[in-house]
Amino acid sequence: MEDYYTWTYPDVPGNVAQELLQLEKSIVVVGIVGRSKCERANKMQAFGMSPPASHTPADGQVQCYYKRGTSCLFLHFETTYDEVILHRMIEDSIADSQNSFDFDQFYERMRSRFVRMMLLALHTCHIVVYVETGPTFDPALVTVFQLLKFAREQHLKQFLPQMLRDSPAAKIGEKSRLCTPRILFLFENFPSDESKTRENVSAHEFQTEDNIYELLRHHHIFTNSSTSSLVALPNNKQFVFFNAHEELHPDYLLKAIDCLNKTMFKPDMREEEEDQEILELAPFEGFCKPFGPPGERDAEEKQYKRQHTAWNFLQRHIQDALQGCFDEGSFKQLPHLGQFLLLSFPEWQGCMDTLTKLLVENAKDPSFQTSNEEYRNFLENFEDSLNYEKKFWAHLCELGLKKGISTYKNSAPANYGSATHHKLMAEATIAFEEEGRGPTAEAGLAKMAAICQKHWQDGRQQCEKLSLRSQPCTLPKDVPHDKHNSGVIHISSCNCGRTQGRRDDPFNLRQANYDFYEHVAQICNLCVKVKQYQFPIFEPSVSDYRAAAFDAAFPMLNTGKISTPLGEEEIEDVEDDEDTEEKDVVEGDNCSQQLSPTFGSDLNMSIAGFGASLNESQESSEPLSGSEHETTSTETSSEDTENELILQLKEPARKESPPTGAYSTSTTEYLPGLVHTVSDFGLLPLFPSWSLACVGPSSIYSHNTGLQEHFQSGFLSGANFLLPWDVLLRLVHANKHPQQHHHNMHHSGKKQQRWKKQGDRLSIKIFVGMEYECSRGHRFMMCAPDRVLRGGADIERDTCSKVVHSNMPLYYPCPCRSQSNYLAQLMRIHVVTPKAPVNIIVDPKVCVGKYTFTLGTIVPPRLSQSAYWILRLPFVYQGDNELIEPPEKLEPDNPMAGGYLLPGMFGVAETDPNMDLSNPGRTESSGGTFLRI
Repeated sequence: MEDYYTWTYPDVPGNVAQELLQLEKSIVVVGIVGRSKCERANKMQAFGMSPPASHTPADGQVQCYYKRGTSCLFLHFETTYDEVILHRMIEDSIADSQNSFDFDQFYERMRSRFVRMMLLALHTCHIVVYVETGPTFDPALVTVFQLLKFAREQHLKQFLPQMLRDSPAAKIGEKSRLCTPRILFLFENFPSDESKTRENVSAHEFQTEDNIYELLRHHHIFTNSSTSSLVALPNNKQFVFFNAHEELHPDYLLKAIDCLNKTMFKPDMREEEEDQEILELAPFEGFCKPFGPPGERDAEEKQYKRQHTAWNFLQRHIQDALQGCFDEGSFKQLPHLGQFLLLSFPEWQGCMDTLTKLLVENAKDPSFQTSNEEYRNFLENFEDSLNYEKKFWAHLCELGLKKGISTYKNSAPANYGSATHHKLMAEATIAFEEEGRGPTAEAGLAKMAAICQKHWQDGRQQCEKLSLRSQPCTLPKDVPHDKHNSGVIHISSCNCGRTQGRRDDPFNLRQANYDFYEHVAQICNLCVKVKQYQFPIFEPSVSDYRAAAFDAAFPMLNTGKISTPLGEEEIEDVEDDEDTEEKDVVEGDNCSQQLSPTFGSDLNMSIAGFGASLNESQESSEPLSGSEHETTSTETSSEDTENELILQLKEPARKESPPTGAYSTSTTEYLPGLVHTVSDFGLLPLFPSWSLACVGPSSIYSHNTGLQEHFQSGFLSGANFLLPWDVLLRLVHANKHPQQHHHNMHHSGKKQQRWKKQGDRLSIKIFVGMEYECSRGHRFMMCAPDRVLRGGADIERDTCSKVVHSNMPLYYPCPCRSQSNYLAQLMRIHVVTPKAPVNIIVDPKVCVGKYTFTLGTIVPPRLSQSAYWILRLPFVYQGDNELIEPPEKLEPDNPMAGGYLLPGMFGVAETDPNMDLSNPGRTESSGGTFLRI
């Protein structure tokens, strides 16, 4: 039979109560707390005790043990530090939170429950034994002692003496506890790598005692005064015990396996022959045996093992308590002033009941009410008050919050945009993270972001409307302003290229493509003199005109044909032709991009190319490309005419008024963007985005010196030359004999410039320049799609052909040396026309994105003879409802990604006698006969 009793408090068996009553006031209460790993949470195994087999451990449960014939009552406190209880709490937390486990919150709750049970043990026990399953002292236990001291001084001392005054626990007085409990440490396991000799075990115990003493002393867990000490340590007695010789919680399965292995591999006890030979070499019998009586040292070790037990270790401290010298040596300065009470079992039970209810049971009842303010605060805020980590992290986050906000506000300008705001927020976040840590850091960052956001929006936020070049407006958002300003300045040249000026970053298409050039023309002494081609623009007939609306889903089909209205002559041709379907459309070879309208759509699609002259060129069967030469049926091909362009001349036509009713333009809706190949021809823009000007006679350009600074400013050195282009034509008259026509073309007495007449052949020289300009005002010409002109040496015989017969990129890196890689844009096309009986025709087409932009004229402009013409391209391109932004940088593999100018923009036609040279945009001609160069 077992020599001890065990029961779950408060169900005390009657026979045990009778035996405890006989002890009177000599009961020493020992509390057992700490960690356990077994299924029944048993920490009494070192004392030879265990709970019943049907025992189920639970948090806050107290299992009592009493050994017959002793004066010691054991209280085994089952807490959250027992692994079986801890695992059950984890499972319940996961089930309650639907698999979302908050470790911080769980750890706080676990530790606060353990502190509650420890407080109960410190107030109801004389001796507290802390059991540790590992072989080393856990420094985290110091934190638990600090929390216990804090809870006792800040909570229990405020309400416990008053609430115990009229209770069965009044005998413990104002101290609210039996004594300053003595704390002992029991380690169930000894380090496996250490030998378990008497000297080694004692040395290890003494070293651990010194470490614990220093830690507790340093953190003021015990002091020289018993009133201010949480616990007491004996000064001259051992308070650390290592179980080095007994296996407290054996694994019986592993022991059975070890026994089986030993049995199976048991060595043969017979001595080998080699061993006998070695023994014969000994000088005398017993040569290798130790001195002294056999077994004397083993007997000492066995005696030490029998005496070195946890029970004997505890009995020395129990005897101190029974003899009244419990506090002797615990406190150096005031050794005898500490309270120490030995109560009878009924008196102690009354104290235990009262303290259990106050410290543990009432905290589990959420409906409990009390009139004591301090006690109510203890019940409601106990867990929060113990969560020092939360306070610590909150304090750090508060410091980080102040530092982050200070960093943000000190660096914030008077007005700034979202990019600066995000940059300042990144700097403030870095400053916050230098101090702020822990679970509340995320909430602290959110609070800092809200404060900084409010600071920014409190009169410091910029308008941030994006310009057409994707630069935000820097003016205050709350201050009304009619004109946006991004603070970015571009250097651009005027229409004629003579004057450069500073332009603000444009925010609308009119500012970009019209207003600036009109403004700088007022200060340019050449722009006011030049001849300007008048592009067709919108002329309203009502006051409430508006921009045309477009369907964003309108398809852009490229099938190679385009439908146009048929004239009377074409209708007759259609009736005479057997295949009427082929006559319903006109081939669009003269266009740089072939188009067709949407099937079933009633929108009028303009060719936006060479206009009415398309029909004329087809009627006369003229060649449309320099690479495909066509002749009439009466002509024969020869080797002399293979590299010639044949231009058929007609009789001068009588002046007639232009046909009316062929095209109708809207007077109530205008085109919001630029004209492109799929624009509705009936819509015109409010202002011209292109400019075509004759800046003077052809003599102002010298191919030896190039473009001079006084005439065209801002050109880079060596990149200010135009490229010569030799074009060979053969003139064929429709009605006259060639020799008669040649006689009429001859101008005697004057030398012809930049053209030669050799029989019926005409060789003309045109100078062409593709000018690029960057935002810093640097200008340069290109001699190839991928090459910047580097002086006269780059100009070869076929150089211009690379420019006019290739796709020219709309954007190209500027060769100016700068930290930033500025992109130059194709802004001007320079043309010096020959003094020959022909006109140069320009019809540029710029492909940007899905659009192909054109001049928007019915008849392409004709350039007057022997003149210097400059075609200025738009600064910003915009489709129907879509702004096309320039690229930030060009990819080397795809330089045309930002857009490009299509080849074949130049044409040649016979001189138009009806052309008004004083105002070339107001010609009454329908286009004449021409072909594309």
